[in-house]
Amino acid sequence: MRARARRQGIALWDELFDLRGVPERPLPPIGDRVRWLFWLAVVVIGATHGGVLAGCPGVSGGLGAALGVTVAVPVLLAASRPMLAWWMSLGAMLASSLAGDVAARDHAQWPWTVSGLFAQFLVSAYVAYFKRPTVVVATWAVTGLLGTAVVRNAPADPNTSWGTLPVLLLGTATVMTVVLALRGRAEARRELAVQSDLTTTERDRRTLLEERARIARELHDVVAHHMSVIAIQAEAAPYRVTDPPPELVKSFATIRTNAVDALAELRRVLGLLRADGESGAEVDGHGRPAPQPTLARLPDLVENVRAAGMEVETVTVGAPRELSVGVDVSAYRIAQEALSNALRHAPGTRVRVEVAYVTTGIGLRVHNEPPREPVPVAPLGSVGSAGWVGSAGSVGSGHGVLGMRERAGMIGGTLKAGFTADGGFEVEVFLPSADRPQDEPLDGRRAVPPAGGPTDHPPSKEP
Repeated sequence: MRARARRQGIALWDELFDLRGVPERPLPPIGDRVRWLFWLAVVVIGATHGGVLAGCPGVSGGLGAALGVTVAVPVLLAASRPMLAWWMSLGAMLASSLAGDVAARDHAQWPWTVSGLFAQFLVSAYVAYFKRPTVVVATWAVTGLLGTAVVRNAPADPNTSWGTLPVLLLGTATVMTVVLALRGRAEARRELAVQSDLTTTERDRRTLLEERARIARELHDVVAHHMSVIAIQAEAAPYRVTDPPPELVKSFATIRTNAVDALAELRRVLGLLRADGESGAEVDGHGRPAPQPTLARLPDLVENVRAAGMEVETVTVGAPRELSVGVDVSAYRIAQEALSNALRHAPGTRVRVEVAYVTTGIGLRVHNEPPREPVPVAPLGSVGSAGWVGSAGSVGSGHGVLGMRERAGMIGGTLKAGFTADGGFEVEVFLPSADRPQDEPLDGRRAVPPAGGPTDHPPSKEP
């Protein structure tokens, strides 16, 4: 305990006499007009202080001017050297209080003149802004002790006049308290802003990881299915040939063994992503994991959205064809999320869903009209970096767009999401197929041509 108190005392002593210390925190920005007013105030303080002292018995005009400068200079230095300015201000007070015939001076402006009080208030405000509270209290105490020593040892009757010392102590205490309170409030707001940014970043990161885990689970299902088929086919292949060569039987056995090992390793690594009772995991009527949905279930999804009060129009451009499992599942999930966003942020409006099958992949566009009524605003801080704000001031969580963009990017697709000219919201995505030519650009705008435009197959509309 004593060692700790000793260390704190040494640290306080070092800070009080840190005459070269540069402030660690910057001052709030001020305009040119405020800066000129500050310089004018410093000149007025110095001139007034020097003029008052020059009128005292035993103080010449030159000495009064010099003392006025000693009061003004600390105010100018306080922004860059607060402790040096504070010691200079105390020295200027001591010199001014001892100048001339002290017994004949007006104690209404002794030991600090009125202008000297304002100068001391300004210097104390800088100290309170730059230094920690312990140092601020120490400077106030030292000022009071030095002022008391000057007043009690003055030639005048010390029992009848304390001069301006009470005003100084009360004023500096008030100024320091106000500055400390404002500084603490500003620091709390900055810390809150930093924490809010960290929370937003962490929420976006968590959402991204959750979406990647969801995609990984789907990929796990797809890969596990194909590996299981490979293992079964490799096991059954020798029985399809009469008297197969031993080398062929051995090769198929090796293929099956490798497939089973790969499947076991895949389940071991990714099995934790499908925890029992996990929220959001789709199951069938027997409680088992359900197959991943594809675009074949898009009509069912549209009917569910219509049942919720939305007017949904679907347009299919091109002839539907079989897609790779990853592209098919991702297209369905993106359409599902886009419709969910429309239902959440623009309930009761018209939604248009366009699906285009082209030679290089599949395009998908989901557009909803502006909300007919204002949607309640989400709590402050719920908007992520990838979030979007609804037309009527509604605030989205941002997780849907972030997840859709991540899902499209992981299979080499592109996604655009944003407001339209009519105030609605539109999601446009292009997912390339596995057999896309290498020199064919990924362009979602080409993938979803306008309805009624030239296509290989006439568009089919579902009312």
